[in-house]
Amino acid sequence: MLAVVVAALGIVILLYFRNKANSELSKTQVRILTALRFVSFFLMAVLLLSPFLRNLKKITQNPLIIAAWDNSSSMISGPDSTALATQLRQLKKELNEALGADFEVVNYQFGEETSVGDELSFTAKRSDYNDVLTTVSNNHFNQNIGALILVGDGIYNQGRNPVNQLSDINFPVYSVGFGDTTIVADSRIQNIRVNRTAFSGNKFPVEVDVHFSKVKGKALKLSIVKDGEELQSIMITPPNDNYFVSREFILDAEKTGLQHYTARIETVENERNTKNNTSGFVINVLENKQKILILSDGSHPDIGAIKNTLEDQKTYDVSVFTEEPYPANLNDYNLIILNQLPTSGKSMAKVIEKAQAGRLPVLFIVGSETFLPQLNTFDQGAQITPLAGSGEEAQPVINPVYATFRLSEDFVEALPKFPPLNVAFADYELDAEFTPLLYQKLKNIETGKPLLATGKKNGRKVGFILGEGIWRWRLFDYYQHQSHDRFNELINQLIQYLALRENEDNFIVEFTPVYSETDDVILNAEVYNDAFERITTGEVNIALKNSNDEDFNFTFDVQGEDYYLNAGHLPLGDYTFEAKVNIGSEEYTETGSFTVVPVNLENVVTRADHQTLYQLASLSGGTFYLPVNANQLIDELKTGNKPKAVNYYQEMVNELLNLKWLFFVLLLLLSVEWFLRKYWGIY
Repeated sequence: MLAVVVAALGIVILLYFRNKANSELSKTQVRILTALRFVSFFLMAVLLLSPFLRNLKKITQNPLIIAAWDNSSSMISGPDSTALATQLRQLKKELNEALGADFEVVNYQFGEETSVGDELSFTAKRSDYNDVLTTVSNNHFNQNIGALILVGDGIYNQGRNPVNQLSDINFPVYSVGFGDTTIVADSRIQNIRVNRTAFSGNKFPVEVDVHFSKVKGKALKLSIVKDGEELQSIMITPPNDNYFVSREFILDAEKTGLQHYTARIETVENERNTKNNTSGFVINVLENKQKILILSDGSHPDIGAIKNTLEDQKTYDVSVFTEEPYPANLNDYNLIILNQLPTSGKSMAKVIEKAQAGRLPVLFIVGSETFLPQLNTFDQGAQITPLAGSGEEAQPVINPVYATFRLSEDFVEALPKFPPLNVAFADYELDAEFTPLLYQKLKNIETGKPLLATGKKNGRKVGFILGEGIWRWRLFDYYQHQSHDRFNELINQLIQYLALRENEDNFIVEFTPVYSETDDVILNAEVYNDAFERITTGEVNIALKNSNDEDFNFTFDVQGEDYYLNAGHLPLGDYTFEAKVNIGSEEYTETGSFTVVPVNLENVVTRADHQTLYQLASLSGGTFYLPVNANQLIDELKTGNKPKAVNYYQEMVNELLNLKWLFFVLLLLLSVEWFLRKYWGIY
């Protein structure tokens, strides 16, 4: 800045004090012209430096009132649903009119999703209170939320406990609790756990969770029913007035296709809610008989344990080869089990090559004879790097987030007592598409090393049992429980997953056998050319038909190397489909079936949970109200604890060059100087 001042002074001195043409001017005239020229030159020099002007701007945000309304069916589950719906709509109207004059009011409605809306239908099949807090926080980030009014019954059956979300919000919650909190006699089916796929002739487990309220000492029958026929039943006598129990049924998968079952618990006298006494489930029964090929370099008790388990099932045809020559045509089989192969004397490269070419699933059992360096070169999804030292013993630990298939609670409870397996002293690395079912526990320390893992490699299923000695598990299971049921369950579930080949041609359609009515029906497709390279050049069309002979036609979208279809929500019922794609001159067709089942969650628990609503209010700085006291809520927000406007200052930065008035000042200075010079006779 000093340099600018010096430069401006230098210019005016040369122009007016060293210039003889100015000798006719008086000292006053010279000083006036000097001042005008100095100021104008100084301003121009400063502006050329592009200086900034900083100032503070005061911004006022008026309070915003958010009202969120539970739109689920449990809100009107009382004796007079029409009166309840009218009462809720009237309360909404009163809140909007009373608060709208002083605040900006935004209404949300929520069920399985949260959205802005004014019309309440009370048809949502789920309630997610956690999503309400998250959505409001995200949609009104950095806004002055004066209060959230949460109107509901407190029953949430989707998402986590909303009380745990309070740390993420900075506004008070005022809750209005509807519904009946009275504990009444009730017996209900709370949950059903079952695998969605089974093979014809096999058995499959079903776990049913049942809850009893105020029915102590009453013997009630829990049964599984299909097509009106009772398949199995068990009597349960609750020992207290708040009793929860799980019971397992082992059912036969007989007929193929989609099979509908119903779990039913007897009702008690004067039971208000009988809709939760029954719950349906569906499984897809497949007819394919699976051919299993077991290859080994010599006999081994692990082979015998697996073979005996599979031969107990009617749907497996097991072939065992303990020496060469092995079968030349592997495409006749659904799964290859390689026991401790490759070894240092048997490479198995040709077998792996054929399996990859035919997209044949492989289960590797890794033991002391396995030649790990060569196994690694096959790149099947697991890299095992041996370390200096001998093998070690590893006990199994279940991975609780494994979701590829389900294992019963009996198996999970028995697993920690199973004998250890002999494993390699090594580092293990799994591909991203592989998930461990079991981890290794070494010297009582749970590690992240896999013991049993499954996944896909280039669209082909692969499994690893990374230890030998599973035959001990079978013997121990019998010693502890006088049966092989738990060991058989593990092997059957593992083999069933691996051996089930969705498709063996150039066109694959992946789908879920069972969708709930609140889920989008999503299907994926893969298309391969004759070299089994993924392509997306053809158009994939699909025709759906439900049990009412209604047709639904869709075209798949292309996403990367896959085809993707989101058919949205479809009506309840069983569906069959036929998908088609043209590859060159060939047309490929895929068929299948799935079902869309109703969601009964809002009818399972109908007793209001005002405790959750009270916690949300008290812990956030708000207040809990019953509907009869809703006017007090209006008074509190308008007078007693009225949300206040928020003031904050924002720093504003502007370039001086953007100030137009400076241009006119500069123009004025130069114009006045020019005029005076002309007027005083200086040219």
